[in-house]
Amino acid sequence: MDFAIIESNKKIKELKTKIDGLEISKTKLEEKLDTKVIEMQEKAWVLKKKYEPFFKPAFIGFMGGGESFFNKCLNEQTNSSKLISDKEIKDKCRKIFNDNIKSYDPIVEFNFDELSEKETSDILETKIIGKEDIEIAKLIHQLENSDWVKDGVDYLQKTENKCPFCQQTINSDLREEIESFFDETYENQKRELNRFIASYKSYVFGLISELQILTSREISIIDFRELNDKIELLQELYKNNLNKLETKLKTPSIPTTIDSLKFILKDISILISIYKKAVEENNKTVLNIITEKDNLKSEIWRFIINLLDVDLKSYNSIKQGVGKAIKGISESIETTKEEKIKLESQVKEKESEVTSVKPTVNEINKILKLFGFTNFSLDEADKKGFYKVIREDGSEVKETLSEGESTFLTYLYFYHMLRGSTTDTGIGKDKIVVIDDPISSLDSNVLFIVCNLTKELVRDVKNKTNGIKQIFILSHNVYFFKEVTFKGNGNNKWKEEAYWVIRKLDNKTKINEHGQNPIKTTYELLWRELDDIESINSATIFNTLRRILEYYFNILGGLDYEKAISEFEGEEQIICKSLISWINDGSHFINDDLVVDSELENIEKYLKVFKLIFERLGHESHYNMMLTKNINS
Repeated sequence: MDFAIIESNKKIKELKTKIDGLEISKTKLEEKLDTKVIEMQEKAWVLKKKYEPFFKPAFIGFMGGGESFFNKCLNEQTNSSKLISDKEIKDKCRKIFNDNIKSYDPIVEFNFDELSEKETSDILETKIIGKEDIEIAKLIHQLENSDWVKDGVDYLQKTENKCPFCQQTINSDLREEIESFFDETYENQKRELNRFIASYKSYVFGLISELQILTSREISIIDFRELNDKIELLQELYKNNLNKLETKLKTPSIPTTIDSLKFILKDISILISIYKKAVEENNKTVLNIITEKDNLKSEIWRFIINLLDVDLKSYNSIKQGVGKAIKGISESIETTKEEKIKLESQVKEKESEVTSVKPTVNEINKILKLFGFTNFSLDEADKKGFYKVIREDGSEVKETLSEGESTFLTYLYFYHMLRGSTTDTGIGKDKIVVIDDPISSLDSNVLFIVCNLTKELVRDVKNKTNGIKQIFILSHNVYFFKEVTFKGNGNNKWKEEAYWVIRKLDNKTKINEHGQNPIKTTYELLWRELDDIESINSATIFNTLRRILEYYFNILGGLDYEKAISEFEGEEQIICKSLISWINDGSHFINDDLVVDSELENIEKYLKVFKLIFERLGHESHYNMMLTKNINS
């Protein structure tokens, strides 16, 4: 991978680590401030509960919880009201927080200035009669029955020229003369009388309605009984006047007068003025109490703030310091993020320059040349973005790649991809690598190359390079695994390493973790079969025991078979003979039914005899050493 990209990715990781650290620091500071806020809310809420019976009107709106109450306390820190004692402020609360007094809408002045105009008119005393310059007028005036005649004229319209009184037919001249008696002047005066009565009734009715509305109001400081009495008297006088006016309408020729209402209305006006003043004085008093209540509420908060004075000073100090620190960290986070984004953009540009076919071809050919591999190499294909595989003479391999060569080439491409990318960007992305037996059909030379390249990937994880965060290596091949895990210098296990052995017994897979590399030699693998008697494969245990005896006594130490057998008697001798028959016959010869029986009890008998062979031939220390290795592994 390009050195500049590697260095930039390291820097990006450092910046990310820095951002994470700053975020953690910021969170801790925020938690510290939140803890202090909760502490202050609890202290303020304790005061709220203590003084609520006295200060409740001042607390209304801030009793939903500790948060709202404490926020109010914070807002009241600039309160400059007078600071009064506990006893004094409680006494003021009992006096001023009294719900029995309240204000009322004002009472307007009662006005009847138009009364004199509405209840006086010359038309009332006017004799409303017909023309006087005709013959019949003399008779009507003499009899003073013009109103009676007028009624008769009106009825005449319905009786078809018959007199409504004597039922005699009236000639047309008489009817014309009678009708001409009630001329235009008569009709105009009648209309004037009607207008006066209508105006009078409307005006007085409005005054009475106004008074009734007033008495219907709920004003607890006023007793309206006296006013109601006067209203009843007013209505009685008004009723009498209406009767007189009705009479005038029926007999307009008779002069009349009505009684003035000004005296009763004046009394009513005086009484209403008294009421009006009472309401004004009450409202003034209430207004002062509202002001006093407001002042008292302010004094209450001043009182509460004073009780929290020490705690508030501590809170403000912490808030100021923590707030300043959080602001500084936030600014640093933003600056670092901007730097990281800028660097990531630069890395993308550099990655796009190196992630092409040409670098891949060159890198793989470099690896092949380094290990002296000449079977094939890579070259750029005619089609952009592709490569081809060629032989040493330059010809394309086409269909001539063996299975091993194909596997090897695939591994090489995979290896290079881990250190680069298949896209224009992403070389430095973190990776988790899984390698599962990449050695199928490989010759020893290629296997050596694959082992060394795989060890390079392991070192990348160890050295935290090329973005490989973790690698899993799975294999059935002991040689490959030993080569990959060999480190030299004592071959000690790194703290980052972990080893597992996967076995399948009775169709159940079991994974065992080992503290050390479990693969050392074939001989040690045989001993590992004896780790746990409960997990021993009953089908293979007998051959395992025989092979251990063969490797150690025949190849390493030498074994006198007859001497070994003679050390045992009875059933143990039969078991011993069965175990060493492998070495002697080179086959799985079993000389009796005891060997066929694979019950756990019989397996334990074989293991016992197996141990006794080492003990009685003087090799007990080797037996103990190998089992101890198994346990420690």
